[in-house]
Amino acid sequence: MRAKRFAWWGGAFLAVFAIAALCLSQQGYEPNKTKELESYFPYLSTLVRTLRAIDRFYVDEVDVGNLLRHGTRRLVSSLDSRSTVQFADEENKRQADLGLNVMSQKGLFVVISRETNSPSDGSDVLPGDRIVAINERPVYGLTLDELRRYLRGVPESKVTLTVYGPDDFSPRKVNLHRAMYISKPADFAVGDDWVVYFRIRRFADGVSKTFKRALASLGSSEPRGIIIDVRNNIGGSIKEVTNILSRFESSNPLFLRSTRDGIKEVARDSSVGLIPKPVPVVIIVNKRTVGEAEVLAASLRGHGIAKLVGEKTFGFALGTDCISTSDGTRVILSTCEYEGPFGQKLHKVGLTPDIIVPMDRSSSEDTQLEKARETVLNWTPIPKTPPAAKKPAA
Repeated sequence: MRAKRFAWWGGAFLAVFAIAALCLSQQGYEPNKTKELESYFPYLSTLVRTLRAIDRFYVDEVDVGNLLRHGTRRLVSSLDSRSTVQFADEENKRQADLGLNVMSQKGLFVVISRETNSPSDGSDVLPGDRIVAINERPVYGLTLDELRRYLRGVPESKVTLTVYGPDDFSPRKVNLHRAMYISKPADFAVGDDWVVYFRIRRFADGVSKTFKRALASLGSSEPRGIIIDVRNNIGGSIKEVTNILSRFESSNPLFLRSTRDGIKEVARDSSVGLIPKPVPVVIIVNKRTVGEAEVLAASLRGHGIAKLVGEKTFGFALGTDCISTSDGTRVILSTCEYEGPFGQKLHKVGLTPDIIVPMDRSSSEDTQLEKARETVLNWTPIPKTPPAAKKPAA
């Protein structure tokens, strides 16, 4: 028993100091800077005393490694919807899932979108639904990272979701089976009226190339207008957003990136060719337009290029970076906040459309798309009156 406790506490202290090193590496400190390390000692000593109490008095024996892993994971994922941690010995391979993109909003787990060709595609789980239980287990108290882990698993395994709609408080149960699938993040169509409809479900790698193909499909003809649909868009790669924006706007900045060190202007990619002639652009947004999709909409409207049609957006505009520690742990943290090109705040605020068109989930007609097309075909110029710009950090 004594040997077992010695090993237990050895692991505990190693884990505690690993957490300390993790905190320091996130701040850019070097391990030999003991002064910074000492500032964490009061918090770490409290953690050690708590672990000692668990070791001495808890009714069952506890695996401290799993306890600290669980605590660290909850610590990071409680920061926001995108921050998470992956430990070095965890396999970084994709698992079967349901194809649901979920965000946390006011303590509720909201379905943002369904991946194409996934088990949830075409199912009774709809964008906007709230998930309240998985396999009869209530999700209350879980972090978003934990909920996503419960949604993943072995291919063909059954999952019963209990959900309710945004305007319907009667829970309903939906049975799905996990699977591997290949989704389609974006597609396009060109109408007889030469209006390009470009649907972006998420900003995965290659979406900007799909947009380039959409424009090239017109040949030598010029589009009469462009509709960009970012409804139920979970966000994704800011590089893809920058590439698309660079086709529309020659002036800078495209948008602002705010960090602890100050505000930085994000310039257009000069290697990306501009659309030869300005055309009417309408962006369709809704309550589940998230993150990088909001950045795209804010930039094009801010520069007087596009009008927004639909509903007020989600209001999440944080960018993430992956920080690797010396032991191989990967910490994904939100390290910046995106703002509009002239300092318009997006995070926790969202974007209010120029033309508000509520979506009726019970209707088979897409009134938002119809209004977007009408706006393109009856285009009126947009006055470019940006608010006072914020001064970027030197």
